[in-house]
Amino acid sequence: MEIEYKRELTKSYMCVKTDQDFLPFEKEILTRNSISGILPVNTTFADAATVCWYDITGMQAFDHALETEMMDSQMLTQFLVSLCGTLERLESFLLDSGHLWFSRESIFKNNRDGSFWFCYCPEGKENITEGFQKLMEYLLTKIDHKDQWAVKMAYHIYDQVIKEGYSLIAIRESLTYDRVDIEPVPDRTLENSRVELEQTSDQTEKEKTVHKADKADKADGKAKVIFQKAIEHFFPDLAKIKEYRQELAKKKEKKNEIQPIVFEPEEEEVRMGRPTVLLADQKKTIQGILRYEGNNQLSDLKIDTFPYVIGSAADCPGYVDCATISRHHAKITKVENVYFIEDMNSANGTKAGGTLLDYKMKVSLQANEILEFADEKFRFI
Repeated sequence: MEIEYKRELTKSYMCVKTDQDFLPFEKEILTRNSISGILPVNTTFADAATVCWYDITGMQAFDHALETEMMDSQMLTQFLVSLCGTLERLESFLLDSGHLWFSRESIFKNNRDGSFWFCYCPEGKENITEGFQKLMEYLLTKIDHKDQWAVKMAYHIYDQVIKEGYSLIAIRESLTYDRVDIEPVPDRTLENSRVELEQTSDQTEKEKTVHKADKADKADGKAKVIFQKAIEHFFPDLAKIKEYRQELAKKKEKKNEIQPIVFEPEEEEVRMGRPTVLLADQKKTIQGILRYEGNNQLSDLKIDTFPYVIGSAADCPGYVDCATISRHHAKITKVENVYFIEDMNSANGTKAGGTLLDYKMKVSLQANEILEFADEKFRFI
């Protein structure tokens, strides 16, 4: 299959050329319904082949997103929740889950809410468990190893996936609300209320307090139970982890108790001495400048790291405080002595030398070239 990306005004598409077309009932379902988790798709015909136009506006391909951020436990959980929910919705529409495409460039992360969206293809791609196994092998290389929960969850899932006959039903059951056993809060009649008021035992009073607390925190409580069920499913040795963390807390508490007595004089000496300056704290070398030439009072951008991401998110090295610029709008990379600019599927587009860049289109930068991020103009120096 051939893949290319195209931008039309404010819309961005991934165009996939394939030899097969959707079945009539599949095309009817996909065009008439907005299925959450499935990328909207339309088809055209060119050169005796079907071209599927997937709407990826405001999203980033999974592999592209993981170039600028590592996968932590929150992202991994969100991915599993999105996948399991999508599988259930496919079943409700009688669509074959074997047509899901588990390639890392065909799964997209929504920049607004962090949800994940999948491609439903005209032709069956591969067995869902095999596709998920290959994807997990890739994701293991992108896990944030500073997040111990992400590491344990990812490796536990992979250990299950490589077992013969494994299916995603276990994941789906552990993360689906309908499968979680939650005791409903009973409705109280006036007669039951009078009986409870007449009971004065401590045990009864405690039960009433618990019921009130459960009713007040119903929404938050259900979410916590669902997440706890998922964690317990992924980590059968959770009790050992809890015990280990409790031991660490006790050691830390004990250390804090003796710290004022043992270390107070040394702390005074340190404050009086000269601070140690680490080489890592020194300013990074500026390797390029994006000089602002727009109509607003924005600052120049100093390129001192690669990849250099430009966007309105606070974690971007090239932070631009502008509403028209996407959170992760574009990025600059360097290969040897050549600089490249690449759009990150921004909402309002990126131009280099007046040319509007398609998603994942990488072009080299020339000295004094004008770059436009949405309606803001910079000059590359």
